[in-house]
Amino acid sequence: MTTAKLLLFQSILVFSTTQITQADDRGCALALDTILERAADARGKEALAELKALRVKSKHFEGKWNPDFDYRVMKPGYMVMTATYSDGVVITEGFDGKRAWEDLERNPEPVYVQGDAFKGLAQGAHSPIFLYGLHNMEALGAEVTKTGCATVGETPYYLVRVKASFGTDIEYYVNADTFRVERARATRALHPTLDATQINIEERWEDFRRVDGVLYPFAYSQWDLDKGQRLSYLEVRSVEVDTEATPELFEKP
Repeated sequence: MTTAKLLLFQSILVFSTTQITQADDRGCALALDTILERAADARGKEALAELKALRVKSKHFEGKWNPDFDYRVMKPGYMVMTATYSDGVVITEGFDGKRAWEDLERNPEPVYVQGDAFKGLAQGAHSPIFLYGLHNMEALGAEVTKTGCATVGETPYYLVRVKASFGTDIEYYVNADTFRVERARATRALHPTLDATQINIEERWEDFRRVDGVLYPFAYSQWDLDKGQRLSYLEVRSVEVDTEATPELFEKP
């Protein structure tokens, strides 16, 4: 396993605590509770509440490293993600509800991790994009606030900050017309272990499709805001209820 492959995998899940905001007062009248409620309705609140576990398969593109991802997540905060590369290398990372772990080729055995790696994997288990919605974040221990509004291009957004109990601090952009979560912004390193250079990064979710009553994004990308360049792209191939998930699945091997 090369360092580049490891850092590619980690960069999908790691978020910085630094925020980027450009607030204005265009279309900014709604209170936080109303924004969260409308965002929940846009996702399909009742169908989302019925979900216990989800499995998302995707293809990731970033330079020459283009692995297949298998992301499995279960309430109330479990996650395991497997990356399979074209050369046959497989790496796995997970969150067992309390601890984050990695099973990498460079290590003789799986290990628990701390710091930014822990935060990123915990975020993967609690993300409001697939198994959860923004309206679930407070119940999961996060501090949720409305920080203002912004217009990107011609699209107005409500800005919702989610400060998780495990350390991530993310500002989500909720479309003021559709109430879909379409963007998130942060200043962070793309691959922190390899290069600590801080980049103004915007994450975008697009190509929304409804599956069994719940709306999911089928495209995800990361952008360097200063350079206007796309850093990576992820194409979701399938989203389905994970009927085989149990807490044991998410434990360190």
